[in-house]
Amino acid sequence: MSSRFTPNSFLYNTRVSLALLPCLVILAGFGGTISICVGMVGSMVIYILDALQHREAALIAVWVCLGLMNMSFGLTALFFSDTRSIMTPILTSVMNGITLFLTGVWATLQFKWVQLQYPVVVLAFEKLLLGGCLPVAATIQVWGVIAALGLAAAPFYLTVILAILYCLFAMPLVSSFAGGSRKMSIGGGNVRDWSVQGRLEGCIGALLFSLLPPLLYAVTNLGLPSDMQHVWSLLLLTSAPLLMLTTLQGGLWWLTSDAGHHKAAFRLVRVLALAGSLIGLEGRVVLPAFGHYLGLHYPWNYMAISAALFGAGSLMLLHLEGVLSGELGSSLGGAALVMSCGAGGVACGLPVWLMPAPLLAGSGIALFYDSGTIRDYCLFTGGAFATGFWFLHHHYWFLNIEIQTHGLRFLCQVILAALLPATLLPGLIIGRGSGALVSLLMLAQAGLVAYLEGQLHGGALEEGRQSYPGYLVVATSAVGLLLSSKAKEGGLLNSAIAGLLNSIYLAKMALLVLPQAHLGPIMAVVVAVTAPMLSNSRAKASTGPALHTPFFLLFTTAALASARLVLFDLLLLFLGYPPSAGLLAGASLVALALAQLPLLQHRYPHSQSARRAVAAMAAFGVLLALLRPPLPEKGFAVCPNLPFGLCPRLWDAAHMPEADQDDARLYGSDETGSNAGAAWLLVLAGIIGLAALVPSGGNIAAKRSRSCGGAALMGVPVGLYLALQLFPNQRLMQAIVCTASSSLAAAVGMIQMGGGGSGLLAFLVMAWASLLPLGLFFQAVLPLPLPQGPLPYGGLTPSFEHERAEAYRASLLAVYAPQALLLALAAKLRVSKSGNMARPPRHPSYASRHLRANRAAGFLGACLPGGPASQGWSMSDSAMAAEGLGWLPTTGNLACLSWLCIALYLNWQAQGAPDEAIFLLAPSLLLLNQDPLLMRGLKPLRRYAPCSLTVTLYLVVSSLVSVVHATWLQPRALVLAHKQTPFYLLLNLACLAAVLPTHLAFLQFLWKPSQALSMWHYLTTPLSVPAFFLSGPYATKLLAISSLGMAALQFGVMRFTQQQGMKLI
Repeated sequence: MSSRFTPNSFLYNTRVSLALLPCLVILAGFGGTISICVGMVGSMVIYILDALQHREAALIAVWVCLGLMNMSFGLTALFFSDTRSIMTPILTSVMNGITLFLTGVWATLQFKWVQLQYPVVVLAFEKLLLGGCLPVAATIQVWGVIAALGLAAAPFYLTVILAILYCLFAMPLVSSFAGGSRKMSIGGGNVRDWSVQGRLEGCIGALLFSLLPPLLYAVTNLGLPSDMQHVWSLLLLTSAPLLMLTTLQGGLWWLTSDAGHHKAAFRLVRVLALAGSLIGLEGRVVLPAFGHYLGLHYPWNYMAISAALFGAGSLMLLHLEGVLSGELGSSLGGAALVMSCGAGGVACGLPVWLMPAPLLAGSGIALFYDSGTIRDYCLFTGGAFATGFWFLHHHYWFLNIEIQTHGLRFLCQVILAALLPATLLPGLIIGRGSGALVSLLMLAQAGLVAYLEGQLHGGALEEGRQSYPGYLVVATSAVGLLLSSKAKEGGLLNSAIAGLLNSIYLAKMALLVLPQAHLGPIMAVVVAVTAPMLSNSRAKASTGPALHTPFFLLFTTAALASARLVLFDLLLLFLGYPPSAGLLAGASLVALALAQLPLLQHRYPHSQSARRAVAAMAAFGVLLALLRPPLPEKGFAVCPNLPFGLCPRLWDAAHMPEADQDDARLYGSDETGSNAGAAWLLVLAGIIGLAALVPSGGNIAAKRSRSCGGAALMGVPVGLYLALQLFPNQRLMQAIVCTASSSLAAAVGMIQMGGGGSGLLAFLVMAWASLLPLGLFFQAVLPLPLPQGPLPYGGLTPSFEHERAEAYRASLLAVYAPQALLLALAAKLRVSKSGNMARPPRHPSYASRHLRANRAAGFLGACLPGGPASQGWSMSDSAMAAEGLGWLPTTGNLACLSWLCIALYLNWQAQGAPDEAIFLLAPSLLLLNQDPLLMRGLKPLRRYAPCSLTVTLYLVVSSLVSVVHATWLQPRALVLAHKQTPFYLLLNLACLAAVLPTHLAFLQFLWKPSQALSMWHYLTTPLSVPAFFLSGPYATKLLAISSLGMAALQFGVMRFTQQQGMKLI
């Protein structure tokens, strides 16, 4: 192995997903709808950026999304939590932040460019991720267990969780980036050890595994009265981890490299741990749960159970030590096994005539251990089946109890039917019996166990007490998956049977979420989804996909149709209220698209058309789920009028989709006169947009024209939707809004795709810009339409008419504001793209265009700072001028400034102009471009200066307005009552003057980063602290806080730059 760093895929994604994904699900459940929405939107943005090959932007989006999720979770925990203690929201926010940080580290390791540029950081991130998953995942998952099952069961579940996490993350792991071939390696450092964990990490993991469960149990039961159950529980929780650590191969790898002189200590610890585990299991589980089935009285019942358990445990320990391999050990072991089985039969109260059955079972196991023949193992099967039959017949057969749809006697018969393959299969697998018999028995056992658990887990006995706990469902599924994998590795099962068994055992896990669900449709869905993977042969894709694909599609569709009620129950469980028909239709399409992924991966791994078809289906489902358009009732929830009483409907009486609470507002009613089903226009726009993005044949010009035409067509339904919803019964305004939307959509498409010509693009932009003042003019001149529905009290008063006029004006501005922002974003992306691809222009008319640009700059921008226009004319501007788009940067700047002005106006009209809004609106000025007219000196390094300048100017103006209004514009009596005297005016002006130097210095730093800090800066920055406490207006306080942040940021950046410069020197 080379000692050099090698970029590679992260090898432990499966381990990390098992640890972090359940934590993210739990945190999403606690965080509420806001965190889920932020995560969904962020995931879509990250996917889009990654698909567009913007790798750096995708990584930034990952961390921004995780930061917003952490912020939303913290706000939810702080303001919407039911707890009265402030420490609980703080601790939950901290754990959420750590989990999201590890998720961000995990996502960062997936980017190859990060591995190439920052190998040291990648190695540190890998070590941090694999070392932090164990404690963080254990904490979050046990938190979810406490919330779901209560505090009493949490220590026992924590033991299981820590055992799995210890095997995943505390065992020795080699770095994913260990050096390979010399050609693929980078870096020259000599790395002696590529192990991710050291001995310290292994020791810490073992200590957490050993100490956390008993400590959690002791803390949770500290104030409860003393009971022997607590002693047995503590003994079990303390001994079981030690037993696993000492029996697991390499479980104590971190102690020493040579463990020869520790074997005696290991054996002693293993014996003590086994004894403690058996004693705790007997006192905590066996006697409390099965004590009433024992046929002996105290203390003989304890003695018989102890003999059976310790006999089996000692045999297991001797087998691990290899003592039973000899002839003497085999004889002694067989005798001990027969005696322990006999003690178990006596403890269960077997009659004398049936006592040979457990003895026969023990003898069969002992003989099979020596010979390995199926004939000897059949003795164990017969004895165990006879014992189980007597137990069920003696304790349950006579009970007249109904569990769901069947009586208890019938379930006992099913249990006996499942007991036969359960006792026979281990011997067949170990003894390598007939493959056909093993397949048949394993399928029968899986089906019977699934049926039993479906009946028992959802049934209730004795005052609603669950008769079959959920952890048994997990345990049987895990054992079934393990046996099927072992049988497949041994050649006893083919891929089809193993896949079918895995599907059944995985489908059983749905009972943990929906206990009352029918497992038949769920199994059908899992089998249909995994069916393409059963053959596991991509070579057949060239001969048989045409035959297999329709079958898989029909099978998947039929399976999902049969499971529609399960999907309804899942949405009902997640939402808390019945979902609408549109949401159900969208979720069904998304589920159908996801179900085709295995088929796509195994049959069509390189087919772009198949990928586009699945993506289009999923996108259409997402549109239906998000927009929830109204669907017809016939065929969905109401029986149509068909002959012979036929009722082809999707839903029954218990699963009736309901309309959304805002359907009347969105789709209208007879009283409001709005348009029903307008959301279908947005669905149509989404379909047109997806169709326009699909690549097609032809030359580049044809592809661009098709994309631009699709963008223009997509703008028509969007504009029509906005017009119908915002301007009902106003045909002229509807035409203006629809035309503006389609013009802008076409312009944005041409800007991005480069189709059409510069003249047509300029005409579309001018048409869009001219329609806003035209609409405002018509709104001011034309009378308002009569309102639909009941009039307000007092009729059409002037104040009511004024409010209506303001609302319509705000609606028009609200339509134009995001459109202006979209135009600015499109211009920014096009300018950036031209800058990256810029070459020395060779257009024949470039010189004349450059001269005209200089003249225009001299005429329109001579008063602006930044020097002559030629200094600001960059390579991207030259390239765009060569294409006839030299006006586009200025247009984008005008659109960005228009968006900011309109947003500030709408914020003032709707919210009363809160000062905090400027911090959300000012970052949009990052879309400004360097142009020869307005922003000649706006170089890339100065792009943050307009944002900071806008924040400062807005807060200064807001502060001055507040002071002047409070001092001079209010009535004299009110001013005196609030003590807002001229002294108040002078004080606030002084506070404002105290914070402005820091802002001005920061602005100067953003414009000229090379300028050093002066003594004046150090003297004026502390003045922001008293200004914050003495000032009255809220804007001045925000100025003071932001000035401190600006000063800290400026000092940190300059300090970092100085350190980097010293390193270079």
